[in-house]
Amino acid sequence: MTTMATTATNATHARQATRAERRRARAIGISALLVMVTLTVAITLTALSLAGRGGEVGGPGGGGNEPPPPDRIVFGLPVANESARILKNFSDTNLQFNETLRQWRAHRAIAIGADAGTPVLAPYGGVVQSVRDTIYGMMVEINHENGLTSVFKSLDTEGLVRVNQRVSKGDKIGYVGTTSRFEFTQTPHVRIELLRAGARVDPHQYIDFSNK
Repeated sequence: MTTMATTATNATHARQATRAERRRARAIGISALLVMVTLTVAITLTALSLAGRGGEVGGPGGGGNEPPPPDRIVFGLPVANESARILKNFSDTNLQFNETLRQWRAHRAIAIGADAGTPVLAPYGGVVQSVRDTIYGMMVEINHENGLTSVFKSLDTEGLVRVNQRVSKGDKIGYVGTTSRFEFTQTPHVRIELLRAGARVDPHQYIDFSNK
């Protein structure tokens, strides 16, 4: 009888130990799951933050609101017409709503609205690097000194400058159009981007838009 009681007691202890092990295993599994969820959320938030700083379609990464160099050159207004107005300002951290995509995105450019056919002017002397169609419409890219490049998009298909053409400050490079397929698709405008050493920077650093 004693042997049978001992055996029963051992079996009970074994079952209890097994249940305890199962509870510990479940607790460990839940803890691991919580850690994975926390890491996933952290990685997602980091990715969204990086996307907000450099995630526009078809654009180079990097760039931002770094202070300009002390010897910066001063650009002229690319659209000097009285009808010109800022439709959307530069932002690489605060997301702005894209009406075409119905999404919140970084906007590392300045969109200037103006009457269709308004001349777009070279803001500074340089050499035309590229003239081509993009998702943002017809584009003209000009290389300037000091590692600066200005880019103009949504231009009209007529009256564009040519690749390798040298332009001076104030020269006409094209006209305001409605060729963009990505934003303000029905509104005549020009999208202005500025790159320093290949990274986008706020055009406000070099161009005075205070009256727009």
